Amino acid sequence: MKPHDLVTLCARARESADPLAAMRGVLESLRERVDEIEQALDYIPGTGGNANQVFYRAPDLTLLKVRFPAGRRTPPHDHGSWASILLLSGEEKNTLYRTDGGTLRRASEVTLLRGSILNMREETAHVAECIGGEPAVGLHVYGGDIFKLPRRMWHPQTLEAHALDWGLYENFARIASAAPGAPAA
Repeated sequence: MKPHDLVTLCARARESADPLAAMRGVLESLRERVDEIEQALDYIPGTGGNANQVFYRAPDLTLLKVRFPAGRRTPPHDHGSWASILLLSGEEKNTLYRTDGGTLRRASEVTLLRGSILNMREETAHVAECIGGEPAVGLHVYGGDIFKLPRRMWHPQTLEAHALDWGLYENFARIASAAPGAPAA
């Protein structure tokens, strides 16, 4: 498997009448090929922000290899589009929120293990947290150009909504990582 094979499969799913469901189907078909995907994406560091994670970017589709170090927790944030994650290694706890006029309402929690898939609708925000002793690495697929889509993030203590700003995001991530858990909202 090569990165362009992943792009081709995901681009086909993106053209579907229900791209989120189609993407889940693609990722389910790849569950048994996690080792191949890891090898194909080995050249991508997956750390240091989206610029060092992206391996495909178009107006209607973005693919990233994301690597969260042990103990890292994100602030609540959305993606400006639907999102699908296939976890390649480690453990990642996701606290999911519904956004109601910019206000967060906690919806559920799911822990991803190697081969687990998480689909999120456009109106879903989440907190991702690497649990366990090894980094959580995942293939992240988005239904748009996440570098250009309007996105939001929330202060992890006050839950005040902000437009996504990467400098502020990193500050919020430090606060979130030091907290005992994801905000209750």
